[in-house]
Amino acid sequence: MLIIISYSLFLIAAFILALVLFIGLSKIELI
Repeated sequence: MLIIISYSLFLIAAFILALVLFIGLSKIELI
């Protein structure tokens, strides 16, 4: 059970990181 929770948290963290990087690159291109 703990492995499933840690794996899901890792996926959520990776998704948030990718989203932040995507938004950051978009803002840099807009400038």
